[in-house]
Amino acid sequence: MEIKILENKISMEEVKKLAEFWYGTMIKGAVDIVDGRVVLGGDYHIEDSELLTKSGSKFENVWGFNIRFEENPDGVLEFDSMVNIKPNLGNKSRGINDEEIVKKATEIIYKFIDLK
Repeated sequence: MEIKILENKISMEEVKKLAEFWYGTMIKGAVDIVDGRVVLGGDYHIEDSELLTKSGSKFENVWGFNIRFEENPDGVLEFDSMVNIKPNLGNKSRGINDEEIVKKATEIIYKFIDLK
C-alpha cells in the first residue's frame, strides 16, 4: 500500500484501514502547516515528509505526527517524530515546542481526518 496524500476528508474507519498495513494500532503522518496538506502512512515519518517536500512543500513547514488507537478507538493525535527536530527553528525535541505550530497542525489535520 502506498503512502497517501489526502485530498478530501476521510473517516476514522478509513484511517484505521490504512493503519492496518503498517502498524495496526497507529499510523504515522506529516502535515504542511503553510500549504495545508496532510500525508498518512509509511514506516517512518521521513517518508511522509519526503513525499510532501518532493511535491512542493518546504521542509521547515512539515511536521510529523501519529494517530494512535490503543488508548482511544477514535484515535489520539500526538506530535512525536524525528522530523520535528529542527534546531534552526528552535525545536530541539521530537515534540513540537511552539503552541502556534501545534494549533495550526491540529486544525489542518482535523480538516482532513474525522478525529473526534
